[in-house]
Amino acid sequence: MKIKRFFASDIRQAIKLVREELGPEAVIFSNRQVKGGVEIVSAVDYDENLLQEFAGEALGSAASTAPQSRASSARAAAPGDQASSLKEATSHPPRPQAPRPQVAAKPAAAASQEPDPNKQVLVWSQEPTLVEMRREIETLRGLLENQLSGLAWSELQRRFPLKAQLLQRLSKLGLSAELSQRIADTLRSSRDMDTLWRDALSVLSSKVPIQGDDIMNSGGVIAFVGPTGVGKTTTIAKLAARFALRHGPRHVGLITLDNYRVGAHEQLRAYGRILDVPVRTASSADELNRFLGDMEDRRLVLIDTAGVSHRDQRMADQLGMLRRPDGKIHNYLVLASTTRLSALEDIANAYQQAPIHGCILTKLDETTSLGSSLSAVIQFGLPVAFYSDGQRVPEDLHPARAETLVERAVTIMKSNDAFLEDELLTYKSEGVLTDARI
Repeated sequence: MKIKRFFASDIRQAIKLVREELGPEAVIFSNRQVKGGVEIVSAVDYDENLLQEFAGEALGSAASTAPQSRASSARAAAPGDQASSLKEATSHPPRPQAPRPQVAAKPAAAASQEPDPNKQVLVWSQEPTLVEMRREIETLRGLLENQLSGLAWSELQRRFPLKAQLLQRLSKLGLSAELSQRIADTLRSSRDMDTLWRDALSVLSSKVPIQGDDIMNSGGVIAFVGPTGVGKTTTIAKLAARFALRHGPRHVGLITLDNYRVGAHEQLRAYGRILDVPVRTASSADELNRFLGDMEDRRLVLIDTAGVSHRDQRMADQLGMLRRPDGKIHNYLVLASTTRLSALEDIANAYQQAPIHGCILTKLDETTSLGSSLSAVIQFGLPVAFYSDGQRVPEDLHPARAETLVERAVTIMKSNDAFLEDELLTYKSEGVLTDARI
């Protein structure tokens, strides 16, 4: 059922609009006097039983708002008659009763305005039966897609069992489905799963972008950006300590832009006192430029930024402070390997507005899957400079190597598999799965 509301200067004009728009099969549900004319609610593809029910409930209230008129068309209803239609309802056989439709109410702003007699206004309403039918169709569509996916996977297992097994392993590694498929498509068929697996890991290693050890060798002005809680400040302390051990503390300077959290800069100042390097707090772009000028003689200047959500406006403000015409500041995005792939993609997209020179992966000792991080850096072309796997300063910071990262991903995957197998054996030994079919 489709329901529309029409406005016109008089009842004849309104009926004419109904006839032109919906045709002679339309039913007039209600009509009433409004400021500037009349309002008619009409429907097409109606249900006879529903019409009688609706008309019986509405007759009393509508009779008090609109006078009876005999001047209307013989095919149309009088203003007070809620059960009339443009075609006699008795000419149709009865249909099964459907749920009562909910007529959409006019917005308050629109109700307060005077309707234009020469302008047709349409207000659509949703038939509950159609809404329920749409839900059922969506459910059936999901079931059909799952069935087709299962059939396609069964066919792949039947025709290419080694490729199917490889895709399962890559998925357990934590890689995205797209990356797993790309790796599998580049490999030649093999009769040995171990050889196929080694070839896949080799292809994965070749795809991981690596920054190299430029920071430790060349220094520069490095800003660490990223969401809250990823370990930016601790990573800065590790990098500063490692550089100071190699080149001396007089070549290191620290600057923080974190003025949002109470006492946030105290942690960095504590590291500065331990390493005997200066720490400055900049609250504006002018202060940042002044401190960079004061530390111009230092080979490595590390800038700590506030940890804010990648959807926060303050993130854009901080990135604006780091933009310099000479491109002297290199931004490094810090990503926690414990973050799921969809969130990593959101973060990387948000920080694309600033030029990102490289990235650092943290919390490898806490993650249960490194494949998501590898998928993100490959997808966005973020060269990995370092990775960290603990809180010790500076021991738990390591230069990134593609083969090492892939090896760590495989080790994490195997440890998860061993854990799941141990849990399953524990449940079996305790009798939890004695009667279960697995």
